[in-house]
Amino acid sequence: VPANLMVCLEDDVLPDKTEVKKGWFIGYHTYTMGRAESIWGKDCLQFRPERWLDENGAYKPDSPFRFPVFHAGPRTCLGKEMAYIQMKSIAACVVEEFDLDVLGKQT
Repeated sequence: VPANLMVCLEDDVLPDKTEVKKGWFIGYHTYTMGRAESIWGKDCLQFRPERWLDENGAYKPDSPFRFPVFHAGPRTCLGKEMAYIQMKSIAACVVEEFDLDVLGKQT
């Protein structure tokens, strides 16, 4: 997996008002971004899978640039879909090993 290290070609200012000077090397760290309070909120270090759901319990899509494990745009990881297939098949294999019951009323 290539590192995303770039050289700034001219002075610039990022949307958060960070100044970037010509010749500076710019990169990001996906591990850190996945735990950044400024991106994910004060509970960024808590396991809270419902953060990905809307008020009706449905998955709410988000910007692919927000958590760039697979990157986004025209250089999206070619293995992204394979990784999703593997993730879903492993989850299905794990769930298959459990007996699940519905508790309470269904609405």
